[in-house]
Amino acid sequence: MTRRVSNLFVSIGAAVITYRFARAADALILRVVHPPRGEVLLVSDVILATAFGVVIYLSLNLRATRTHLTGLERAQIVLDTQLSLAADIQRHLLPSAHVESNGVRWAGRLEPAHRLGGDFYDFIPFDTDGLFVVGDVSGKGIPAALLQASAHSLFRTLARESVDPAQLLTRVSKEIYAENAGGSYLTCVLARVNTVTRTVAYANAGHPAGLVVGSSGRRLLSRGGPPAGLFAETAYESEVLSIEPGDLGVIVSDGITDAIEEDGVSSVDVLNRTICNIPEPRTPARVCDVLMETAQRSRGPRGVVNWQDDKTVLAFLFDDRTS
Repeated sequence: MTRRVSNLFVSIGAAVITYRFARAADALILRVVHPPRGEVLLVSDVILATAFGVVIYLSLNLRATRTHLTGLERAQIVLDTQLSLAADIQRHLLPSAHVESNGVRWAGRLEPAHRLGGDFYDFIPFDTDGLFVVGDVSGKGIPAALLQASAHSLFRTLARESVDPAQLLTRVSKEIYAENAGGSYLTCVLARVNTVTRTVAYANAGHPAGLVVGSSGRRLLSRGGPPAGLFAETAYESEVLSIEPGDLGVIVSDGITDAIEEDGVSSVDVLNRTICNIPEPRTPARVCDVLMETAQRSRGPRGVVNWQDDKTVLAFLFDDRTS
């Protein structure tokens, strides 16, 4: 109803303006040309007929334009609705962060740069251990979201068939390459924590190195191979680290490392310094919050204008009180 009233007023306004212009043109022609008395009405009729035609043209053109805009508005509403639903699905794919699970306390935080993100994290529990996954899909928007959902499903499906993180990565990489032929890929860190053997077995697929800090010092989770899905055939290497009660593991995406980088200081050193400066009790939730807040306050990589990226932090703590 409101749109119809608006169209009516616009049409009336156009008609008034055109009529006034026609009357002014009529008077000007009569003053300059001085047509014979018999032709005065003819000139006026021609001018008014032309003006009437202009009004009709403007009205039809206005109606077509509004119809086109209405179609665009409807398409935008549909797109916004679909993106909102996709974002909700992505959020529901994230696991619930339990205070403890199989002797390990952990927490995760994820802040997408846009409505849809390419980062994800997951925790897959087993009888005596659990698998942590932090991944970052190449690209942005809907294509990245599709690969993210596919990778999440692949890890969930294949994790129980491959105890070794390197073997799991090899299988996931083949599946991603089969779907995308190297056009899209995934960087990630897999860390399988076993509280019985007190070990962490991990593999890194082109992702920023994770950290384990504790009584044994600082150890990097950097061994592995290239991003998953980048090549048709890829072999990964895993490493097993011994852990003690109180050891803290931290895995982040490049949205964190790029945000906190400093000139002349590696992102690993900045990450380690930030973690060590967190006062006790240094819980996984507190570590995630501090690292996320630090990254959000930072401007991002030097020289990059309007930099934005997904930011993900996952922290886990081996705690003998829960074993």
